[in-house]
Amino acid sequence: MKVMCISDIHGNIDKLRIALDMFHEEKCDKLIVLGDYFSYYPSLKNEEIVEELNNIKALVIGIEGNCDSGRGINKFNFPLGILKTIDINGVKVTITHGHIFNHRKMPEEVGRIFIQGHSHINKLEEINGIILANPGSISLPRGGSFSSYLVIDEKSIYLKKLNGEVLKKIKI
Repeated sequence: MKVMCISDIHGNIDKLRIALDMFHEEKCDKLIVLGDYFSYYPSLKNEEIVEELNNIKALVIGIEGNCDSGRGINKFNFPLGILKTIDINGVKVTITHGHIFNHRKMPEEVGRIFIQGHSHINKLEEINGIILANPGSISLPRGGSFSSYLVIDEKSIYLKKLNGEVLKKIKI
């Protein structure tokens, strides 16, 4: 199985559509979205975000972000949560937005890979046997990072620019 992970869309429908194009180009089986789907401000683009993701609802694994409450999060046709541990190719992967649990404040149990969003700064490193990853933000990157995403396949996890260029890779 091949999985793509994005975060912090913040209502930017154009960047979401680019990410979805890359999802299809990469031939991914699942899309993890780590929250902050919506714009900080009321926007018609929020409805478009819901529509685009509901169109592929069977492929989406969703997490709720700190900016999502009260902004139409209940319109998604896929389940959301604050913290999930899922199996990807036999590897336990813990996913969260990052405003409650994060690389500095981890939950008691985590998988081999711990992925968070929230900071808008992409990251991929291994510390004490745990791969710490952050796809960054597809729309509002911070800290000199680029619009980026993660891909996990049977052998590795990749941090990539939104154009598909590999920034970093770690074998699983």
